[in-house]
Amino acid sequence: MDNNNRRESREEYRKRMEERIQKQVNENRQREQEEQAEEPPRYQPDNNYQEPQDDGNFEPPVKHHYRMPNWMRTLIWLLIILVALGGFYEYHKIHSAATGMFANGDGKISKKLQRGDPVSVLAMGTDVGALNRGNKGGNTDSMELFTINPKTQTITMTSIPRDILVRVNTSDGPDYVKLNAAYSIGGAKQSEKQVEELLGVPIDYYAVINMGVLEKVVNSVGGVEVDNPFAFDYEGHHFKKGKQHLNGTNALKYSRMRYDDPNNDYGRQRRQQQILQNVIQKFKTSGSISAANKILDAVGDGVKTDIPIDDIATLYGNYHGAMNHVKTYHFQGQNATIEGVSFQIASPKEINRVSKLVRKQLGLKPKTIVNHETKMYKSQPNFDGYTNTDFILPGGASYNDPGSGDGSDYVTSHSKREASTDEDSTERESSTYSSRSGYGTSSYQEPRTYRRYTPATTGTY
Repeated sequence: MDNNNRRESREEYRKRMEERIQKQVNENRQREQEEQAEEPPRYQPDNNYQEPQDDGNFEPPVKHHYRMPNWMRTLIWLLIILVALGGFYEYHKIHSAATGMFANGDGKISKKLQRGDPVSVLAMGTDVGALNRGNKGGNTDSMELFTINPKTQTITMTSIPRDILVRVNTSDGPDYVKLNAAYSIGGAKQSEKQVEELLGVPIDYYAVINMGVLEKVVNSVGGVEVDNPFAFDYEGHHFKKGKQHLNGTNALKYSRMRYDDPNNDYGRQRRQQQILQNVIQKFKTSGSISAANKILDAVGDGVKTDIPIDDIATLYGNYHGAMNHVKTYHFQGQNATIEGVSFQIASPKEINRVSKLVRKQLGLKPKTIVNHETKMYKSQPNFDGYTNTDFILPGGASYNDPGSGDGSDYVTSHSKREASTDEDSTERESSTYSSRSGYGTSSYQEPRTYRRYTPATTGTY
């Protein structure tokens, strides 16, 4: 035992318990053999025996119940105790590692989790380093909306494009920005509320992930297997077409490549989903608290979530069976240009399609979504996302200019402004957003102080 740490190590603890069990088993086995030697010979059946005819005086035979040997009963109890103590040892380690990652609990376990109701988690990959408690700064370069349904034993992952146009209410008035900018404006809660408003679905928790930890997580499960749809080179590594095993370093590269993909950001989303699916599958296969510890050790301070730490055990116990089936979906936007800047536009049809999928997984009835995004889409005079990609902001508003316009959700005759020059658009883009290559050095302005945003669809989901 290390003199600097008086606590017994896990290996020493398990070795001692194994020796104790073995000693007890040997003693009980010997006692059982002695007891059997004193018993009379047991009855041996006669194969020529015939069932006698009932003469009216038949009495049912006395039933001899099987008695579990003492040594076996003792072994079972010792194993139960060992698992319980070992589980406590590992859980204590999980609790210690998770203290800075999960939200502080109030000692109460969520009734929703106790019932095993479906839950949703918005996972956001950011381009910042170690995350602070406020979860602000940088942008969300990827968004995955997870639904976990223990009743159908299914997890769904829905990718949401980061360039989707959304309206964010601020203290200066409405601001029209890309969805990934909501994080720099108001942190993870702002991003969560924007997705709730966009899709009309409740989100129970969020998880903010520094994409750099992906490398460590992949290594903690022994690497991942992916099926690459096409060959490409990225950051000094050649990714062949087809199935291949990736370590953490190459898995991160595989998830980052964007511009050589014919499907651009959508292709990158699918590759990220491949990696996450495989990590889930690897964890499910090992399926132990020890495996969870390895992942927590790898994550470090690269993940922040508002899941209360008191709910961890219940969440794992009631929901880990959902890892049996993982399905992936993606939200398909339409190409658009606003003042010289490229956007993705969410059509009402696509919003309602994805909303229906997510609500079904959460056990909710579908509903028709009417929000800021559907209203301004329907009021466009010419936009179709194909031949006409110029998108006009409603009420005379300008992109990334809080309070511009009259606050209306509809395009009017005076709504269209003169397009900015390419130079002005580039300057405005770089002042708010990080490098569009994804995970490089971010460049953004310190966000203003915004009032708390309340989604237009707030209410019963």
